[in-house]
Amino acid sequence: MYSTAILKQANPLFSEDAILQIENESVKDLIAKKNEQIAQYEEENERLREMICELKRQRFGPKRERWESEEQACLFNEAEIASQKTLAEGETESSDADEMIEIKGYQRKRGKRKPLPKELPREVVVLDLQAEEKFAEDGTPLRVIGKEVSEKLFYEPAQMKVIEYHRLRYGVDTGDTGKIAQPVPSIIPKGIATPSLLAQIITSKYVDGLPLYRQEKIFERLNIDLSRGTMARWIVQAAHACQPIWNCLEERLLLSPYVSCDETWTQVLKEDGRKAESQSWMWARATPTEEKKIVLFDYDPHRSGAVAKRLFADYKGAIQVDGYSAYNILETQEGVKRLGCNMHGRRKFYEAWKTGSKSGQNLAAQALRYYRKLYAIEEKAKEQNLTWEQRHELRQQEARPLWDEMKIWAEKNSGIVPPKSKLGESFHYFLGEYQYLRAYLGDGRYEMDNGFVERAIKYFAIGRNNWLFSDSVDGAKASSTLYSLAVTAHLNGVNPYEALRDLFTELPKAATCESYEELTNRLFTPSLR
Repeated sequence: MYSTAILKQANPLFSEDAILQIENESVKDLIAKKNEQIAQYEEENERLREMICELKRQRFGPKRERWESEEQACLFNEAEIASQKTLAEGETESSDADEMIEIKGYQRKRGKRKPLPKELPREVVVLDLQAEEKFAEDGTPLRVIGKEVSEKLFYEPAQMKVIEYHRLRYGVDTGDTGKIAQPVPSIIPKGIATPSLLAQIITSKYVDGLPLYRQEKIFERLNIDLSRGTMARWIVQAAHACQPIWNCLEERLLLSPYVSCDETWTQVLKEDGRKAESQSWMWARATPTEEKKIVLFDYDPHRSGAVAKRLFADYKGAIQVDGYSAYNILETQEGVKRLGCNMHGRRKFYEAWKTGSKSGQNLAAQALRYYRKLYAIEEKAKEQNLTWEQRHELRQQEARPLWDEMKIWAEKNSGIVPPKSKLGESFHYFLGEYQYLRAYLGDGRYEMDNGFVERAIKYFAIGRNNWLFSDSVDGAKASSTLYSLAVTAHLNGVNPYEALRDLFTELPKAATCESYEELTNRLFTPSLR
């Protein structure tokens, strides 16, 4: 800003009005710059507030992404709110102008205990009256006229036993060792582990999330000296033996026309060229809509596009993934169609509604209303048990118009919110991924989101919370193999313990591709034992 004295000295011909006008313009420029600076500070302050709220929600808040609309919020006092609104507007209680909102009914379910399995062995205990109680008041002897039956579930801790294998030797004379009976085939020939013990240890770790050090304590209570180091070696050996089964599963997965993929972090302490605290990754691929569902875990120290390319080399079909940039490389692969994940799209709007600025919460709520309608269509298809073709037709009629409307709405409002705010990031993700988010409309087999593979990854995440890390790369790769087998069996309704027990029994006898294929089917069919 220039002072009057300086302006007069620079040009004596300037009039007082001209000088004042120049000063006024200078002040306006200064105010505009300050206002711009204040706006930047306010935007940064709001963004920092959002970050603090999000961190607090992640640390202390519930994980469930639950959103209630205004209609749901007034579900239990709907009548009072409606009557107050009516009287405030000067209408009578019998006015026909009232807008009726239909809310899906809710009925509390009372708990009902499921009957105990009929195949469980039963022990009958008869409870009788005392001898002196078997008479009426007048002394008449009473007789049995019926009975009341109740069931109690009895538990007995695991029973261990040792199986001794006596291999008979044959010879012409005593002391000859000409012939001896063959040992029982085993994937751990010189170990004491039977297929049932191996299956129990692996199921406890990879399905129940029970770390080896806890299992070690359990065996101690049974007076069995079985260290976690020994069990860890068994697990690695079992995983190596199961590699042909994993390969068969991968071949089947890559033949599926529709797969999904996601990744989660893990930690390996001893890995060449990397620090112990470095973050590694467990990738998961799955077939969400196949009758025989497959989930495959792959360990890799990296999360780059090269890993995605390796996992889907020569694959042709639809791949459902989130918006992570590593998956962009798949679009350059001939015959691959990319689908987006609407769980991620919805989640970003939910975060903007939950922890974003108050000014943007109404827009975030509107996005959640759109998603609620879209998911309601999917639920409708599930309730009506529609075929893939029928679900595709339903989506064309009801979901496609909603997607078109939502895009127009997003394009209209994305420019009026700060781009670095929670809501701005939500709009950026939605519009950037829009073609992938709605790509599921192209085929009734496709799911709307990546929920299937994310739920499968939870088995690994729950276990990781207990055992925290893998000691070596071999351990991490063994985990990926055995998680694949156990989770695949579980998702197909097969008892993982029984499936692994059968595999460990038969694997030492298998030698051909056909035999490995037959054993792979054990993961989809319950044991006949």
